[in-house]
Amino acid sequence: MRKAIIYIQCLLLLAFAVSCGTTDPSPVGIDLVGRSGGDVIELKDVRTVTARSRFKEIFPSVLGVAEEILLGRMNGVNYLSLYRVELSPTDFPSGSASGLTVDSLFIELSVLGNLSRGDLGAIHVFVPDEAWSEVRAFVDTSDFQASSFARSPLLDVTPALADSTVIVPLPNSLLTAAIAADPSSPVIEFGLAAADGSENFVVAVGSREATNQSGAPVFVAHYADGAGVTRTGVSLDTYFADREADPADGELLIQTGVFSAALMQFDLPTIPDAATVNVVELTMDYDSDRSFLSSLRLQIERVSVSGSDTTFALASGNTLNKQIINPLSSTFSMYLDQLMFHGWMSGEWENQGLILNPLVLNPVFESVPDLRYEWAVFSNPRLRIVYSLPPPIGS
Repeated sequence: MRKAIIYIQCLLLLAFAVSCGTTDPSPVGIDLVGRSGGDVIELKDVRTVTARSRFKEIFPSVLGVAEEILLGRMNGVNYLSLYRVELSPTDFPSGSASGLTVDSLFIELSVLGNLSRGDLGAIHVFVPDEAWSEVRAFVDTSDFQASSFARSPLLDVTPALADSTVIVPLPNSLLTAAIAADPSSPVIEFGLAAADGSENFVVAVGSREATNQSGAPVFVAHYADGAGVTRTGVSLDTYFADREADPADGELLIQTGVFSAALMQFDLPTIPDAATVNVVELTMDYDSDRSFLSSLRLQIERVSVSGSDTTFALASGNTLNKQIINPLSSTFSMYLDQLMFHGWMSGEWENQGLILNPLVLNPVFESVPDLRYEWAVFSNPRLRIVYSLPPPIGS
């Protein structure tokens, strides 16, 4: 008799285990629904009807007090830096600039950690034709688009990378003209950008505000006939971004600073009114070589299009509508608000897509030491959707 009872208990345990199925992180509980007699349907590879990036505006942050400067071009955005060097008689080997002939001129920029992407390319040197300062925002705040900044081109140069230092040659005329204008206290201003036609690359270098001053920019001048060398820091530096082109087709660019969001619309099935969407998991391929970030704060919103008017709104108060993402591998997955998808799949709302919108922590013009442009590049979005049906009436 005892053996029979144990045998029946084992059968019950086995039946319970078989009914459990998979364990998805569902607020409803897929397993519970499954055990109650309802069906659980899993769709593993729901594809998009459309997926694209959407540039919005350029955030008018003041980057003159940031500890780093970005230089390069990536994802259709060129990052330009500006420098001002103010020299005094003590900066020259003999205490005077008179009689010195400039042999070569450089700016040395220290790479911060491993904050570089791509191979260092040609750099365009220019001079500013209008006044600037470290507290200027290079954005038209009426439309949040890049403001025009007058500048004159000088030449394209090939930088060198030595011991984590980017050495950028500058034209000797910069210093020669400055000495001619003011032999006692010459002032040099110039800017750097990625040269036209250069491959995508970006590098983060220390600014004059770097916590570790060994990473601050150094202006270097060598004089002819062994007359000596000038090595001095810069008095002002800042950087800004110019948007040049849209991201490539099929790429989803999410970026702060130069705001870019990811728009996507999926080919969703219909579900019965009584069904419940339990899990929606978004998976995308992540391009770490072309991304540059520590983490991104996202707000995920429902797209609504009426005529020519496109609006974005949260579908519910679900915490999944706001997330911090930090991709660590070539495949990135995140859970989405299942209530939003339930409304689409049940026909309550028209499915016009969703937007992964970057959030900004800092108000306009706020200067913070750790602010930078950051971005992530994704492609090939697809969904895994799990929904459940209630058990038949009378079961």
